[in-house]
Amino acid sequence: MPKVGIVISNYNGWQDTVQCLASLQKQTCQDFEIILLDDASTNDSVQQLQKHLTEHTVFLPQQANSGFAAVNNVGMRRALADGCDWVLLLNNDTVAAPDFLETLLRQTPAGAVSCPKMLFLDPPDEIWFAGGELDRTTGKVRHLGGHEKDGPAFGKKKQVSFITFCCVLLPRQVIEQVGFLDETLFMYCEDVDYCIRLADAGVPLWFLPDARIWHKAGGSAGGMLSVYYITRNTLYLTCKGKSRLYIRARTLPVLLAGAARYGLTRILGRKKGRSYGAFRGALDFWRGRMGRME
Repeated sequence: MPKVGIVISNYNGWQDTVQCLASLQKQTCQDFEIILLDDASTNDSVQQLQKHLTEHTVFLPQQANSGFAAVNNVGMRRALADGCDWVLLLNNDTVAAPDFLETLLRQTPAGAVSCPKMLFLDPPDEIWFAGGELDRTTGKVRHLGGHEKDGPAFGKKKQVSFITFCCVLLPRQVIEQVGFLDETLFMYCEDVDYCIRLADAGVPLWFLPDARIWHKAGGSAGGMLSVYYITRNTLYLTCKGKSRLYIRARTLPVLLAGAARYGLTRILGRKKGRSYGAFRGALDFWRGRMGRME
């Protein structure tokens, strides 16, 4: 079997990460190394994770919180430097079936990128992701099978236009061709950007349902923060390479709609939430502010 570098980033979620690591130790394919990164957690994650390291694991605690894209790039570069033929990006709040890695490696077509079937950790028979569709014009994606019960309808291999980077298997030659994740995004939408770049490079994306993982979902962020990054980063992706006039015209309706919803929230005396995230995300993009939310 080819050597695989499994890149996992942790931020304040060491309990989930320990569960993920335990499932990887049970893999039928053991020709891998785990590159575990801690993205400057503010709790005791580093100390706790050090208690659960195995001979397969390289642990790289980071000194500053640089975001999902940047920290995964650190792991990807380490995997390539260590001579890995494949890089697997895997969310820390997942649990893998014992034959998951072996199945992905066996079934992934040459030169392609692939992902497994992803189910909810609870309930474990409910689909979280069974392939995805990407609209390049709007930057929006759709998870196929979301919240449906698993069954024959989700049991066929197929090419898709979007793979969530909750779990994705990337061949070395594809990374060398397409490059690394866009660190401007900080977190969220880096997989949308990368799938667009894969399509432009002619790299096929495959959903392989015989390989399975279970995903806790929402372990890293949620609510206002998610909406902020998704709003801002989607505007960034759809405006990339466009004129200043196009960027202003594309952003203004999103900004005004966000301001209206947030204004209504304030009038009703509610706390800041998703409406503020949408407004602030559009506003920061209008101002040219990327990276981590201030």
